[in-house]
Amino acid sequence: MVEKKETKDNEAVITTLNGMGFVEDPNKKDLFKKELGDNQMAFWDFRKNKRGRFYITEIGGDFVSDDQAKQTEEYIIVRQNIDNKAPELKKTKTKGKSITPIKKTSEAVVLRGTEDDITNVVQSRNLDLIRKASKDPKNPGKGILYYDEKIGDFQLVEPSVELVDLITAQMGNITVEILEKGNKTHVNIENGDEYQTYYAIVKATDRVTGTEGIGSAEEIIDFGEMQRKHNPRTFALTKAIRKAERNAKERLIPVPRRAMVELVKELLQK
Repeated sequence: MVEKKETKDNEAVITTLNGMGFVEDPNKKDLFKKELGDNQMAFWDFRKNKRGRFYITEIGGDFVSDDQAKQTEEYIIVRQNIDNKAPELKKTKTKGKSITPIKKTSEAVVLRGTEDDITNVVQSRNLDLIRKASKDPKNPGKGILYYDEKIGDFQLVEPSVELVDLITAQMGNITVEILEKGNKTHVNIENGDEYQTYYAIVKATDRVTGTEGIGSAEEIIDFGEMQRKHNPRTFALTKAIRKAERNAKERLIPVPRRAMVELVKELLQK
């Protein structure tokens, strides 16, 4: 049996939390939080439970279901670290071909996707076109390369799917693999309302360094779009997969998403 460690005294777990973007609440010791996309906030709470309690809240105070929360890399990676286990990923096949694992060595590798790579990506683009395409002339690139907006009491700050695609394309040798996708039904226990969603879990791999990242995302199915008389359509599954890809690729870029956005803002303002 694996011996469980006291998490709040375990520097390895704290390092993992910080490395994944969690920060300790300055007013609540042993409560770590992290802003996610889609107006969500993730929490690891070690105040009463030494092994930690993980949960995700949405704007308005609603809680994401435990089943859904425990599919995120924010839970999987930290929980495995707490339990002192090596991360385990599902083995999948694509069209009859097995995925060949990368051989990892004990030698340290330098992560790619640094601030220099981000700078090169932005400066190599036609910034005038980006400024013209932006709906906010004072903040060129907003809504194109990044999002920064106030939603209620929540400040959403994140790079766009397109920006992360540009950075990983600059890095090269990045592959993505869909580990799981499907649909779910969420029921509001107070009024019985049901919500249909598509979800996706994706793994991104840097074939140069062997670094891996897991990302997940979920999108509500817009039945109104599907019932349009002209050109009925739905982009929910596509959005879920694309956002999951973005979140997985971000794990390969050793720059926090807020720092990434601030760097892009600075480069576009010059």
